[in-house]
Amino acid sequence: MKNWSKFLIGACVVALSASCSEKVLDGGKTGPDNVNPKDAVYMNVAVQLPVGPGTRSVTNPGGGSNSGTEIGKDYENVVKSILLVLADNNNKFIAYGEHTENINEVANGKVSTVHSITKSTLKEYYGDDNSLTEAERGIKVFVFCNPTAELKEHIETVSKGTDTEKADWYNVACKINETPDGKSDNAAIWGGNDHKAGFLMSVADLSKAGKKLPATFAEWDSYTSIDKAFNLSGINNAYTDKEINNGGAIPVERAVARFDFRDGSPKDNTYDVVTNKEGHLLVQIQLQKMALVNMSKEFYYLRRVSPTGNDDDNVLCGTETSDNYVMDTDAAEKRDDTIINNKAYADHFNFCLGHVDGDKWTIDAAARDQWYTSKVSDVLGGEEDNDEGWKPVASSGYHIWRYVTENTIPSATMQKNGISTGVVFKGKMIAADGASGSLADALKTATGDPGDAILYSYSNNIYVTWKEVRAIAIEEGAGSELYQDVFGKGINVTPVAEKPAEGETAAVEAVYSDDPSSPDYLWNVWHNENNHAAGHESLAAFKKAATSAKFTLYESSRDAEYGAGYYCYYFYWNRHNDNGNSGVMSPMEFAVVRNNVYKLAVTNISRLGHPRISDNNPDPVDPDDPDEKGDVYLTVSVEVLPWTVRVNNIEF
Repeated sequence: MKNWSKFLIGACVVALSASCSEKVLDGGKTGPDNVNPKDAVYMNVAVQLPVGPGTRSVTNPGGGSNSGTEIGKDYENVVKSILLVLADNNNKFIAYGEHTENINEVANGKVSTVHSITKSTLKEYYGDDNSLTEAERGIKVFVFCNPTAELKEHIETVSKGTDTEKADWYNVACKINETPDGKSDNAAIWGGNDHKAGFLMSVADLSKAGKKLPATFAEWDSYTSIDKAFNLSGINNAYTDKEINNGGAIPVERAVARFDFRDGSPKDNTYDVVTNKEGHLLVQIQLQKMALVNMSKEFYYLRRVSPTGNDDDNVLCGTETSDNYVMDTDAAEKRDDTIINNKAYADHFNFCLGHVDGDKWTIDAAARDQWYTSKVSDVLGGEEDNDEGWKPVASSGYHIWRYVTENTIPSATMQKNGISTGVVFKGKMIAADGASGSLADALKTATGDPGDAILYSYSNNIYVTWKEVRAIAIEEGAGSELYQDVFGKGINVTPVAEKPAEGETAAVEAVYSDDPSSPDYLWNVWHNENNHAAGHESLAAFKKAATSAKFTLYESSRDAEYGAGYYCYYFYWNRHNDNGNSGVMSPMEFAVVRNNVYKLAVTNISRLGHPRISDNNPDPVDPDDPDEKGDVYLTVSVEVLPWTVRVNNIEF
């Protein structure tokens, strides 16, 4: 078996800007070895940044999205350093080299650097007969732009390692741990904390990375100076006929994705949600915060796809299509439910959706403290991005929110809340202009204290106090569904609504249900029998009965930035590949895939969201819930872009 030791490689041509002129940068003797010019030959390699088509609101059959392509910001395109790894056609490691000088000087959309290789190193690969077979001439050139320190260390270790390590080098994964305040141990993947140091990128298509070396060692005598470097990316040096017309450049893609957001409401992130029977608007929801949940802690440096979602048929750097899967490092654990069954969320995700306490999983204050939370006003006050290259329709106002790691699930049916990357929106109930009555008063005068009224939502109607609920139920009559849900089916009395004395009319005393399992009976036990102590079991019993009867309860609270009020939450699971069929999930419908820009806008809210307290929720979010169900709370518009763009309109 012929081997190369470490060498200095080179040249990259990086397409960044269409306005500059070609310039050759002399890499000279850069690299870990001080190469003697008398023992040197030179070569170069071309690298193409992700500026071509390939977005996905829907993934086209041959790959790419139907939403267009975003060129990206200058700082998202900059290349500070390049790591090249040469491997044989079985992907086994041969050698590597890095160039770090002047890569960021752009001319005519191209940068060219030349590196040297020692003849003695090259001679070792050509062997005693000074020649390569046709198969040995074919190599693959793996390109990493702005590589992390961990990746460089791994490649250095592999270069000195065993054949087994060299055969498995490409399965290396990148890891990141980030805290809710934005502190990260590997922000280098998105150019550092200020995003200016260069985004990690890797080869995107191995069909364009196959190159061919000269057949004999003697031929290298023609490439012994910088101005006569062997053009490894030249058309004549493509390894197969399929690659001859690819222009020689090796395409790369960013290793992370980006989330953008715009205000999709009629005005000020505020939506009309609740009206009365006469059609008068009562309640609006204003979205005030948004939080990222379930961001993956690990991803492969080199993308891979699978036609089945299994681990034994992965294609390294293969093209994503409309019916295959991008594979993640924890594909097996997602496929067999290990993460959810073992409640091992913190091992796999930053900003976990739920809080695990022993055997209990819940979305509570501790869970919300785990999320990466931003004020919507801050996001909309950030950097705007309205690139004309992707816009399918007029859609200005998108702002860059943050960068996100890849998270995919290798099964349509296993796309679940506990393991999918999502965005949680926090909304505040606001009394509509001109609204009056007990509901408007409750919303306007909320203090966040336990003495505030509990609001009850049922069939998208909202009531203030249980007395109002039972009065409406009595008015609708014993045959109504509301009546049976309030009073139960095992009653032996006729419920009566309480009425105060009015003039000569005497007060009417309330008669409560005698069905001990009904919400009405349990509310009477809690509220009227002086069981108001915090945490009293009678309140918990009433809440359980009420939510079982499909009531959603909203209790007031205080927000540090927005004060007291009634708040609710909307959960959006990031859509990558929309099948257009609500309630039926398709492969890769919910995912985050590298080198995509997900453009989010909440365009409609049709109902009140999930309550702050999980015990008040008849349909609490559960990690085992599928990402797509029949009930729809909110519409989100998403536009996804290389940056491939995906536009997602979110509707709740």
